[in-house]
Amino acid sequence: MSAPLQHRIRAAGLLVEQGRILLVKHVVGDDTYWIPPGGGFESQSDESTRDTVRREFREETGLVVEVGPLVYVREFAEPAMGRFHMELFYRIDAWRGELSLANLTGLGGDEFEIRELAWVSQAELASLPFYPAELLEDVWERLAQPEVVIRHLGLQR
Repeated sequence: MSAPLQHRIRAAGLLVEQGRILLVKHVVGDDTYWIPPGGGFESQSDESTRDTVRREFREETGLVVEVGPLVYVREFAEPAMGRFHMELFYRIDAWRGELSLANLTGLGGDEFEIRELAWVSQAELASLPFYPAELLEDVWERLAQPEVVIRHLGLQR
């Protein structure tokens, strides 16, 4: 019988402005990828996953955001790492501030992995190493809807 997997909850925000989505570029060793701003739920500072999105946006982008409805749920297991992940993706309905990576200084972890912030068009996104790839199917259309129906992206192993 295998050891139980540690559970990790991650919450991210989907911010689209003028046909472009805000993404964060991570470089980990030889691996480079782009993802929506977000991170792991921290029980000592976050009362909800919406709090996680607000905190992570401030840390990773310098922006203060208003978190809208939940749009996507994704689950995946990493047995080799001993983890099971639950990811929640929320629409960002409003924001203020200037893009900056300055709030990452002194945090460790992401401070050394996040290299860039960018507004990425739909055409550009298709050619980037982007996670989760399932969002490419309908993220632009879903975020434009006034009422969002949550889409479960499945369980990946």
